[in-house]
Amino acid sequence: MNKARWFFLLLVLSLASLVLAGDIQVFCEPGLSIFVDGELAGVSSERDDGLYLMDLPRGKHTVTVEKSGCLAQSFEVEVLDIPLEIETVAFTPTPPLEQKERKRPTEVKRQAGSVVLSSVPQRCSVEIDGQLREKDTPQLTIGGLAAGTHKIVFSKAGYEPISGVVAIPAGVVVAVRGNLKAGKVEVAQKGEGSLRVISTPSRCTVLFRGKRWEKTSMKLNLSRVPAGEYPIVVSYRGQEHVARLLIKDGQRTIVRVDFMRGDEAISVSYLPQ
Repeated sequence: MNKARWFFLLLVLSLASLVLAGDIQVFCEPGLSIFVDGELAGVSSERDDGLYLMDLPRGKHTVTVEKSGCLAQSFEVEVLDIPLEIETVAFTPTPPLEQKERKRPTEVKRQAGSVVLSSVPQRCSVEIDGQLREKDTPQLTIGGLAAGTHKIVFSKAGYEPISGVVAIPAGVVVAVRGNLKAGKVEVAQKGEGSLRVISTPSRCTVLFRGKRWEKTSMKLNLSRVPAGEYPIVVSYRGQEHVARLLIKDGQRTIVRVDFMRGDEAISVSYLPQ
């Protein structure tokens, strides 16, 4: 396989997993200056219920909201794999002849669930299977949905409604984000599982999630794989087998490849971790 083909496969595989991380909704009045780690991130507006911060790096950050003539409000957050919410309280006027004091960082709580709906901006209306709900938290969690497809509609004044038909596999937690700013519905699974590749012969090349492994033993084990659907490419001496895998939360996905069996050389099964 030439270098151009490898590069194309790596690019496609690296884009296969949607990670809904790095988003923070700051709820506040319009016209306030909002800083992230000391750098100006933008000015709040009524249209966005404040300011929506997107694609922040994972880890700890300090978000500061400033209003002219008042003490600033600071929030310490840790960006992981779900969107966060910050809401300011009433601002305190700056005392005369005193320096601005720093407010004690407020810990932001994260939410989790089986089916998780998030949105950009965060406050909107969500309709799933004809049932309307008002979303006023970072995530709207819905459980007990039957395996199969479900239609989800996101709407908010000032934006065009967006909708998508989402497949919810049995036993898999699905995250759906309605990005009203971009006009699209984005889907991913939540949680993490693991992958085991078993091949005959033991030596082969594995492409998975944008990375390449040269497999030299009977088993290749990958742990803490984010739940979701991914393509995998396994090759050996000019032979190549491609499959789509579903990594399930709390389960091990087992891929067996036998390059001596022709077209039916690859199979996928699941076991609890």
